[in-house]
Formats: sequence, structure tokens, C-alpha cells
Amino acid sequence: MYSTKKTIILLLSTVATSGLGVSAGAATWRVTPTLTATETYTDNVNLDETVRQGDFVTQISPQVQLTGTGARLNASILYGANYFFYPGSTGGEKHDLRHTVQANLNSELVNDLFFIDAGANVDQQFLDRRQAISSVDVSQTKNRRTVQSYRFSPYLAHRFGSWATAQLRYELRHVRSSSDTEQTTLNTFFGNSLTHRGTFSLSNGPAFQRLGWTLSAVYANEEREDQADFDTRTLNADLSYQLLDQFALLGSIGYQDRDGGNSFANFDGVTWDAGFRFVPGPRTSISMRYGNRSGTDTFSLNAQYKMTAKHSINLTYTDTIQTFQSFAFDEIPGPVIDPTQSGNFVSGDITRRKQARLYLTGSRGRTSYSMSGSYSRNKSDNSALDEDRYSAAVSLNRQLSRRLSLGSSFSYNLSKFASDGTEDTFWSASVNGNYSISQSLVGTLGYTHSDRDQARFANLNGGTNYISLSIRATF
Repeated sequence: MYSTKKTIILLLSTVATSGLGVSAGAATWRVTPTLTATETYTDNVNLDETVRQGDFVTQISPQVQLTGTGARLNASILYGANYFFYPGSTGGEKHDLRHTVQANLNSELVNDLFFIDAGANVDQQFLDRRQAISSVDVSQTKNRRTVQSYRFSPYLAHRFGSWATAQLRYELRHVRSSSDTEQTTLNTFFGNSLTHRGTFSLSNGPAFQRLGWTLSAVYANEEREDQADFDTRTLNADLSYQLLDQFALLGSIGYQDRDGGNSFANFDGVTWDAGFRFVPGPRTSISMRYGNRSGTDTFSLNAQYKMTAKHSINLTYTDTIQTFQSFAFDEIPGPVIDPTQSGNFVSGDITRRKQARLYLTGSRGRTSYSMSGSYSRNKSDNSALDEDRYSAAVSLNRQLSRRLSLGSSFSYNLSKFASDGTEDTFWSASVNGNYSISQSLVGTLGYTHSDRDQARFANLNGGTNYISLSIRATF
């Protein structure tokens, strides 16, 4: 276990110091402040069907973005403060202030030798998908918490001529919540975590024209506040051989030791997989592997097809074992149209997730679109989190004129929970119009309807409507 009092200050000061290690004059910096004022009416502000309460919610959102670009530095920091006023609130607070931060920094401190990656994410998350959820921020619910994720990763890289490249990397990652996070269903907990990860890798250089190889050693320790530490030790050799210009054989063999206390995920043994990569042309790429990485069979797939320069389709299948905390903050490839589609339980429990995703993006003239569908199966140390989930989302945007644009979206989620056999359906549809009043002022009028059908808590969600009008000013 660990103390978190000084962790955030340590991480942020280290990131700031690493950024200052590169001369400010070597980078181009830009500051972009914005201010958005939004008035929203909803007929179910607290997401409670038993006692429905309507309210006019005022939201004031100042935001500032700082970007720096240079030969040895790339930095982006986005901070926003979202103030909500609920004049009709009777059972909850009339005022709510939520902070958001998205920050990334890549710095080359010593030319071709010493580098630093760092990042931070502060945002609101739904702790438990079985409780009240919403696709609109103005809703009031005790199921939402501000969750913070910080990452700091220095590494050394060295090239051995054209033969090989070596990298030695350390990563520190801290995930925490700003308040009490005991969930209200089936005794599940969030639990802060601190992860140390060390990696050494040696990869082939251009001297190997057809044979590709990477030798790696990884040690990771995740200290979990409410559960035993999760330790992972991995030795792995990953190989590829370009049999033809369009076809390559893939394979790996290694050893892994996982120890998560009294966990189904514990494993100590040999891992392997084999597969191929097929690239018949510049538009198509297919990579597939089959093997044994968890004491059971595993399979992975990554297929991409670029139909035109502006239209592409992707299909992926992954099988991974990690904690729900790390799942919640992993970047998901492809469009995330609705935040409720990507959010999961926020818990410290270890889980195995098998997930298939299909997504399509494109644009034609003034119209752009995104479509995605996914299926995932989660098996966890806590059986209450075991779930099969089916999701779909569609987004369509049209530029009607130089000043006016119209957008719409639809999302659907079906969760089947194994612990009690219940099903939970949530869907949301929205339409909004954006009008450029001037070069620095944009007005938006939007409508959203969401609905929920579940047997566990009949009073949660139900049909909810939102009508909003906002003005955004860029300075």
C-alpha cells in the first residue's frame, strides 16, 4: 500500500521540470482561451423516475488551451472549469464545480538519447454502469466522480548502427478519485492505484531486411488500495519474417508470471502465438494471431481497409487481462461518439476482456459520418462485474452553409450481467445546430433524448429530455 498525499505534486512538478529542460525559445507556444455559457432544460435532472424533477440548468465553462511545438518538444495542456447552477434543486446541491484536464508532453532532453513522455487526465466518470448514467453532463447523480489519471515516463534510447535499437523505459502511473468512492451496488469499490513499470527492449535495425525481431523484459507492479498488489513479469521474443512483399509470418514465445493475490488471473508459464500479416495493397492491411497467453487460448485481429482517401473501415479483436482502472483510461481506437459507450465500471478488480470492434469513418463534400459497433465479454475477480456488452453508435454531420452546420448522433448499449441474470438497455439520440455568429462567436441549439430499461432499479433513468442553448466565445 502507499501514501498518495504527495504523488500528484511530485508528478506535476516532474513533468513541468522536464518541459522546462527544453529552451522555451526552441518551441512555438500558443494560448487559446474560450468561454461557453449554456442554458439547459431537462425534465428529469436527477435521473429518478419515482420523483421526476425538471430544472433549468445554467452552465458556465471557461477553458484555456496551451500548445507548444518545437524540434525537441511537443506539449498540449487543456484545462476547463465547468460550473453548474441548479435553481430548482431540492434534494441536492444547487451549485457544482467540475474540473477537467487533458495534458500530454513529449520532450527530447538529450539528443537521440534521453526522452520523457508525460500526461494527465482529470474528468468525471460514472463509477457503476448499473446505477444512474447519462449522455449529458448537466444531470445530477451521486454515481459520478472526478477521477484523475497521471502518467510520467522517462526513457533512454540508443542505436547500435544499423543492427539494433535499445530502449530502457520507466513508467509511473497514478489513478485516484477526489472523494469517497464506495459504490452502492454489490459492495464494489473504486480504490486508488499506483503503478510502476520498467521495460527493456532490443529491436532489429534496417540491416535485417526480411527478419524482424524484438526482445523485451517487463516488470510491472500495481499497488491497489483495496486489493492485493498486481505483479507482472514478462520475458518475450517477438518475430516476423517477410515471406513475400505482401505477406509476413508472425510469432512470439516467452514467459510470464502474474500474481494478483487470490485472483483467477494468476499465471506462471510459457506464452506463445503465431499468425500472419497480409498487405495486398496500400488500402488493405490484415494482421492475425492465435496462441496461448493466459493459460487458455487467445486470439487477436487488426484489419483495416481504406475504401477511398476519405473513407475507411477497421475491425479489431483483443483479449487482455488488466484492472478495470487501466481499462477506463486506455485510449480506444476509432471514434468515441458517446462517452457512455466507452465508460466501464471504475473498480480496482482484475478482469479479462475479450472485445471485438468494427468502426467506419468517412466524409464526402460537406458531410462527415462515423459508425461503430462492439461486443465485449468481461470476467472479473468480482463476479458482480461479469458482463456481456453490445454497443452501437452513429454520428452524422452536415455543413449546410458557411455559417450553419447540423449534427446528429445515436448510441445504444445492452449489458447482460452474469451475477443475477439481469439486462440493462440504454440509448440516446441527439440533434444540434451550430451557427457562426462571428469569427469568434458560435451559437448552438440542441435536443437530446435518452431512455433506460432495466430490472434492477426501476426508478433510475427512464425517458429523459434535454433542450439546450449555448454561446461559445473564442478569444
